[in-house]
Amino acid sequence: MTQLLQQQQPLLYLKPWSRPRSKDEVATPIKLFRRTLPAPPECAREKTSHRAPIIRFSLKVFGMQKGSVMGKYLKYSSCNLLGLLAICSFLAGGAWLWVPLFFTLIVAVFGDAALPDDTKEDSFHHLWVLNTFLFLNLPLLFIANFVLLWHVSDVDAFGFGAALTSLGWDVLAHKDQTGAWDIVGGFLGLGLIFGVAGTNVAHELVHRTWSKASVEVGRWLLAFTWDGEFAIEHVYGHHQKVATWDDPASARRGETVFRFLSRSILSANRSAWEIEAHFLRKKQLGLFGWHNRVLRGWAYSLLLAILAFAVAGWWGLAFHLVLALYGKCYLELVNYIEHYGLVRLPQSKVQFRHSWNSNASVSSWFLYNLTRHSHHHETGHLPFWRLQPKVEAPRLPFGYMTMILIALVPPIYKRLMQPYLELWDREFASPEERAWLQTRGLLTQLTD
Repeated sequence: MTQLLQQQQPLLYLKPWSRPRSKDEVATPIKLFRRTLPAPPECAREKTSHRAPIIRFSLKVFGMQKGSVMGKYLKYSSCNLLGLLAICSFLAGGAWLWVPLFFTLIVAVFGDAALPDDTKEDSFHHLWVLNTFLFLNLPLLFIANFVLLWHVSDVDAFGFGAALTSLGWDVLAHKDQTGAWDIVGGFLGLGLIFGVAGTNVAHELVHRTWSKASVEVGRWLLAFTWDGEFAIEHVYGHHQKVATWDDPASARRGETVFRFLSRSILSANRSAWEIEAHFLRKKQLGLFGWHNRVLRGWAYSLLLAILAFAVAGWWGLAFHLVLALYGKCYLELVNYIEHYGLVRLPQSKVQFRHSWNSNASVSSWFLYNLTRHSHHHETGHLPFWRLQPKVEAPRLPFGYMTMILIALVPPIYKRLMQPYLELWDREFASPEERAWLQTRGLLTQLTD
């Protein structure tokens, strides 16, 4: 492994369903657009002359080429731009409500496939810029949520449309042109943004247990999906139990995503209550009260539900609750792909091999390096800009959005991950972990 890291490896061109034969192949993501392409001369990652102008421009802007100082900061504004896109699209009304959904899917899937991995470890001197990008997601998400609820309402709630129309933007006309099918598009798009700009950013912030302000902003972001217990179960539960059979957020080998969804949601809520009850007993505090962090998170969600009712009545409240459940599913889908099939014995040390890693560029930028999941679980307190790419870790074959879409078709997902699990069993698992898998009949049969 040390020799692998010291040497510069050539870019491999594999077919999507190729069986990885070694860590060298797993360490390089399979690219959708490179099924039959011959390797370019010298096949070096740093050489970008063979790429299309738009790709070279993207590399420059997002700090993946030398000479781009602001680019390394700007790439982490991607999530904010997505929030702004959602707000503008929702205000435009009509078919524009579908734009955030299709934009996110297309950019995430094809961007990860077309761009090289982002394995740079940049140094940052203006941390306030990165933190501003994080905190901006809360007001952007609030505004996008309000505008979509305003479309659901039969009236001009709070005179919002009249106010904008008086400024020269006739959003009332756009509201009249927006039908039920358009609102479905907004629903699907905003639920996805709840996962990207809500739960994902909250994940970064609730880990900052030394900063009450960060944790509270994280709780408000989780409130959109009624997921206040995540701030407790994830930090104090998942990170201790990761990849064990008892962890609600680690998908077991062979478990379909739909079975995992129900198990994870129910078990995570129960785990959060047990952790919080234990914490309150140690502090000699009662279970019920504002000091209960689970209840406080639910109170934030209740305030958002009241706002939804105030904007659009009972239909708005129902819309809000269903949207929250849909948005929460993205959290569970991400959990599913991040630890699927990996095994760790209880009480053993958490290592980089107990998480699937990814350095896919667009996924990394949108998700604030959540994709560098192996290092995150080794040292959960580190901020996203200090996470290392861990190229030696087990690697997902595609970027996050592509993996999520494939996971929705369990037979294809199982077929895709089988050779990667075989490789993990052979080259990453400890003898004790292999023995545990064998006793349960889960040890993969290695084939050439």
